[in-house]
Amino acid sequence: MEKLIILCPPGAFSKRDYDRYGIEFLKKNFSLKILNFTAWIYPELLKDKSNITYQCEEHISISCKDDFLAFDTEKDSLIVLDCFEQSKKINWVREQLRKRNSFFVSPDLNLLPLTKKNIFHFLRYLINFNVPPKKIFKFFQQRYYNLKKAQLPDILFAGGLASSKNSRIKEKISGHSMDYDVYLKLKDKPENKTANYAVFLDEDLVSHPDYIFNIDFGPPHSQFQYYSILLKFLKKFEMETNLKVKFAIHPKSHNNNLKNLLQDFDYSIGDTAELVKNSNVVLLHASTSISYAILFKKPAIFLTSQKLKKSWIGPRINYLAKTINSKVLNMDDDLNNSLNLQLLLKIDEHKYKNYLDQYLKTPNSPDIPSWEIFTKYIKSKQFVK
Repeated sequence: MEKLIILCPPGAFSKRDYDRYGIEFLKKNFSLKILNFTAWIYPELLKDKSNITYQCEEHISISCKDDFLAFDTEKDSLIVLDCFEQSKKINWVREQLRKRNSFFVSPDLNLLPLTKKNIFHFLRYLINFNVPPKKIFKFFQQRYYNLKKAQLPDILFAGGLASSKNSRIKEKISGHSMDYDVYLKLKDKPENKTANYAVFLDEDLVSHPDYIFNIDFGPPHSQFQYYSILLKFLKKFEMETNLKVKFAIHPKSHNNNLKNLLQDFDYSIGDTAELVKNSNVVLLHASTSISYAILFKKPAIFLTSQKLKKSWIGPRINYLAKTINSKVLNMDDDLNNSLNLQLLLKIDEHKYKNYLDQYLKTPNSPDIPSWEIFTKYIKSKQFVK
């Protein structure tokens, strides 16, 4: 019986998702369907015209319960790549798929060292920000579904030791992060050292689309406040270090004003890994693309501000910097202080190696693309319930 892989991606499905989930490779080895529940679960995302769904023959849009019930899988052995969080609708979908004798694989590939969140963290966030009642209700609703007894996935696809360390899932695939897949394509290419520069890893802290459906946080800054202090500090950094700053714009950025805001800087989108590989130093807040700094062994300098310190991202910046033993600069306090570049450029190789093992690549996992690892594992197994 042919194995049918069902991918349930989180949020809107983009061309970037198509590439990162290895769709071209997977569909050569399996029957494949992409069930996109955005129109039903996160309709707010589709109101933004920049959230263009990438159309491919495997893509099926599920806009209501009836759409899902009409999806026929009777003739196939079903393997679900479950990338969802917990919610009432999503849990119902899981229950229906389990009734069809599905095997669930949880891809835990894009890991970050995150501070533990609790009710006190959220209450402090409520005090600091004018959080709408609807979002408060969603927070507690999410906690309810997280606490409800849910059936574990059958297989964990682990991107690092941090994924499997506390997992109760018995079956595990040892893999690596999606960023490591990008690294594999670039690692043997020579560095392009035509000019020395620093790269800033943008996170779109003003208008990131995840703020629409993420329950725990919203924009930590207004556009004027954020770019006012950030651009002043980066100009100071350029003057004192003789390193031009290049902006690696976040691939999901929705800020239509960036062209005007960044007119004094070089910027691009879609080439973050290349920019980091060829850079001298990486500047960031708490971007997941810190992975490229680790993989290409580039110094990382973390940037915060008085406003960011009081927001949800403040503890993340500090914890991420502590994890790799790097410096944190306060853009407000250090605007008038001289920068000691030699001190800032130091790398703690032991911390970098530990980060690699914990969050980017399971030790001794194959140095091949993630979805090739996944495919070999799935094809080697007989799935019978």
